[in-house]
Amino acid sequence: MIAFALIAALIGAAVAIFVLAPFRGAGVPRWAGPASAATLLVLAGGVYWIGGAPDQPGAPYARQAAERRAADPATLGPDARIERLRDIVREDAGDGEAWAMLGRELARAEREMEAINAFQRSLSIDPQARTFSDLGQTVINLNEGDVTPDAQAAFEAAYRLNPDLPEAGFFLGLGAYQNGDRAAATAYWTDTLSRLEAGDPYKTIIARQATEFLSRPDVDAGAVAAAQAEDAPVLSPQERIAGMVGRLSERVGSGEGSLSDWLVLIRVRAMMDDMSGARSALTEAEAAFADDAGASAILAVARQAVGSDAGEE
Repeated sequence: MIAFALIAALIGAAVAIFVLAPFRGAGVPRWAGPASAATLLVLAGGVYWIGGAPDQPGAPYARQAAERRAADPATLGPDARIERLRDIVREDAGDGEAWAMLGRELARAEREMEAINAFQRSLSIDPQARTFSDLGQTVINLNEGDVTPDAQAAFEAAYRLNPDLPEAGFFLGLGAYQNGDRAAATAYWTDTLSRLEAGDPYKTIIARQATEFLSRPDVDAGAVAAAQAEDAPVLSPQERIAGMVGRLSERVGSGEGSLSDWLVLIRVRAMMDDMSGARSALTEAEAAFADDAGASAILAVARQAVGSDAGEE
């Protein structure tokens, strides 16, 4: 630092002499200024060549990075954990796991765009099912719950690598449901549930969500068109609901009803305060899907909602 200060002082003195020379009447040659500047530049370069270290971190940063690396991550706040992981990937940009961990911390901090970049860096090094799933969930959060094509692609990759990963199966089902494909949604959800152990918390969460979505009444395009016909009778809301129940009952009674048909029938009967009818339909559905572990897990949630005849007595 002293050497640089001296050089700066010499440059200032030389410039002052060169600029003020005409006013002082001194006989300074015109080439003296440029020659002095060139000499000083060479001298400054030599000093920097000997003592400079452009690739070394500054002392404060190096000290803080060392403190973060030595600390227990559990004792660090969110920002410090993020910086700690940034320190790691700065030192080793090929650490795929560190990039994935950085992405998770950024996602938890709702810094989705940075998280997506970190996940993509991780996947370019080491494509893991968990990282694909985390990427898909971050894209969904960025798009306010919509399973976009990018999220769908990420979950499909995760599902191919590890079909036992519950998040991938659930969100693939959600994407299918959002696209109006209840059959595909049901297939993803029941397959995922069938792979989970009874005590797995994901099993309860997915079963509840699947029950909620699949039991929602679907819009019957044919019934809507018939109701809008000029000669169609004017029906009250209760009559329309009764007609829907009749169509569902006929469909499931013929053996052609899907799991969603059964769940909608159970839900609508319960909403009409026909709890006995709802429980009767549920009992029949449980018998129809007795060999399907995933469907049985969903129907178990419906059973909790409507209870049993014995419990009512």
